Amino acid sequence: MPGFGLLFAVAALTVKNDGAPLREACDSSEPVVLRLKSGTPVKAKFGLNGCLAVDVMAGGQVQQGFVAASDLAGVEAWEQTRREARSVETLRDSAWSAPIAAGTHPLAAASQLLNDNRPAEALEMAERALASAPRDPQILALAGIAAYKNDMGARAAGFLKDSLAIREDPMVRRILDQALRENSNDKSTQVLHSPRFLFRYDTQVMSPEIARTVLAALEEEYTRISFELGCKTAERIAVIAQTPEDYRKATGAAEWSGGQFDGRIRVASMDGAPGGPAARRTYAHEIVHACLAATGRWPAWFHEGLAQKLSGETLSAPRKAAIREMAKVNQLPGLMALGQSWSRMSSGHAAMAYATALYGVELFFEHHKDYGIRNLIRNPDQLERIAASLDALLRTN
Repeated sequence: MPGFGLLFAVAALTVKNDGAPLREACDSSEPVVLRLKSGTPVKAKFGLNGCLAVDVMAGGQVQQGFVAASDLAGVEAWEQTRREARSVETLRDSAWSAPIAAGTHPLAAASQLLNDNRPAEALEMAERALASAPRDPQILALAGIAAYKNDMGARAAGFLKDSLAIREDPMVRRILDQALRENSNDKSTQVLHSPRFLFRYDTQVMSPEIARTVLAALEEEYTRISFELGCKTAERIAVIAQTPEDYRKATGAAEWSGGQFDGRIRVASMDGAPGGPAARRTYAHEIVHACLAATGRWPAWFHEGLAQKLSGETLSAPRKAAIREMAKVNQLPGLMALGQSWSRMSSGHAAMAYATALYGVELFFEHHKDYGIRNLIRNPDQLERIAASLDALLRTN
């Protein structure tokens, strides 16, 4: 799962009902974080199934949680903003992108390589530039991000620290904190190579024999998925297998998360055989993210729906019926609103987001099979139009 999630939209919202509960998740059975006073301003982030995820100031700190839409004033205006706004990227997506905009900067090409998930080439170009401009904070930051994506954690931290010593930057600081957290919780020291993968694993997770089996499975899944999507990666993809505990410590992911793609594939080794069917589905899921990342920038619903579809996930008839009913009464965001990082959603919201994305992709394969998934990936400008048609099918199918 990459770093994607629901639409952030900004509108003026205040608490309407005194004592309204701010809950840990959307369901009314979830624990109450605090009670809100009437008139308290809140910043809405996304809405789903009758409630809104919000940020609210409490005791001088920002508190996050969920509030029922009926307890808020200004929801109608917020909904209008949500419908008209474009999806934006989360910190995870934007932070790990290149810090130099395309244009006249000498390293614009390296920046584009980084955004195209070609970190080894970007790092080589940045290091050449540092030979003549060793104290340029932008180039140091770019080199740090490239080293991180190239699975060189200690080297990345060095570049990022040097950048911050010259000029403080909140985004670079957050990237450094993430890199240091991963480095301190990464015990995956054994490395294997194949034509398309660098596979790093923890000996607590698997033996060398099983690791070789997993590497072969990764190659097989990549061949299948790249043929299906018509994508290819220019460089080896780093795959890191960790214990579930180390995976969560390193990534900060929610407890339900079993894998992430942020330029590298990270997986939490599940109970059972690391090379078995369940693990293979996880590897396939993340390989889809890697393949799509090599073709451009795609919204979360497309990433997650396609990753589920090509890893063999299916939806039950009752779950499909529930999604259709929510769509018919406008309790479900449109597919293009599912655009940001899902890794920190509650398990209930995550389940609904994933199910909706998978249903949307299933409908694409059912109703747009003549157009074809390869053709869509070659023509990303058609996605919004197709998503609108899938939204209509969700309401009427």
